[in-house]
Amino acid sequence: MTKIHPNDAKLKKTQFWNRVQLIMILVVFAAPIVGAFFYKPTGFTNYGDIYTPVRQVENLVMTGVDGDIELDSFRRQWIFLVTANGACDQKCENNILKIRQLRFMQNNDMLRIRTVFLHTELDNDFAADLRAKYSPVETYNVSLEQFNEWTKVLQVDLPDQEQINRTYIIDPAGNLMMSYPPDADPNFIKEDIKRLLKASQIG
Repeated sequence: MTKIHPNDAKLKKTQFWNRVQLIMILVVFAAPIVGAFFYKPTGFTNYGDIYTPVRQVENLVMTGVDGDIELDSFRRQWIFLVTANGACDQKCENNILKIRQLRFMQNNDMLRIRTVFLHTELDNDFAADLRAKYSPVETYNVSLEQFNEWTKVLQVDLPDQEQINRTYIIDPAGNLMMSYPPDADPNFIKEDIKRLLKASQIG
């Protein structure tokens, strides 16, 4: 029978407790955010579509006015996201304006938020016009192949839900939390956001 050296046993025990501590830290960070949506005061219902469980958003290299930037560099801030594939119609523009206004609605908390318009194959002049018109919304371009692969995580697993022209909320840890259809009322979205920001311990 193989004997376990005392140092090996001690090392395994240390590794085990290190893992336990890491899991506990993650739970502490995530619990307030998730708990805020499972706890619903009388008469209150979450307005947006919640991703349960939350989905981890993969890193993405995007191209902006200052060159390439990684989505991971946005960590520790909330992201309000709008996407467009090939064209940005009136619903798309309305969503860009919506995330801009929602950020301003948060008053002192707006510095915790980045508003992002991610697109592919838009005319450069049109994209520049959108960037100027809806500043400080950040606009980034990706290839069609990257866009189609990356946006799979954004799909809503609910029947009869429109998948395009939605508004998405990503938390500071890179988790996709909620999304809203294009006709969503920004006043109701604002209430969801306030609860998220209040519950969050990061970002």
